[in-house]
Amino acid sequence: MLRKLSCAYAAGTVGALIAGLLLWLLGREGLTAWLGIALHPRLTAPWLIGHLFWGGLFGLPLTLPILENRVAMRGLLAALVPATYTLLIYYPRIGRGILGTGYGPLTPLLLAAVFALWGLAAAGWYRQAR
Repeated sequence: MLRKLSCAYAAGTVGALIAGLLLWLLGREGLTAWLGIALHPRLTAPWLIGHLFWGGLFGLPLTLPILENRVAMRGLLAALVPATYTLLIYYPRIGRGILGTGYGPLTPLLLAAVFALWGLAAAGWYRQAR
């Protein structure tokens, strides 16, 4: 069980690294601004460490025996956990509105794509590591 949990945490961390760097790159290159989204994170140690920590925790549901032979579907299903938390709990709590629309009306779509990437990367890594 410890092996499964550590693999899932590592997988969530890898997914968070990939998705976080993509989000940072989109902001740095001005694509988020072009889309009318005021979300452009700075690549700092605290920001990255926070993403990696939470990404790892959100990877733990990968240990559940759901859709084990369908990696893509499993990853997309796992991505619902951090997406739901971020869009329905975290962003409203920090004053960015439900679904993060305080950053711009297309924020939910951008974050859905980023979380989908996280889920696919995390599920793929988990399958290979396990």
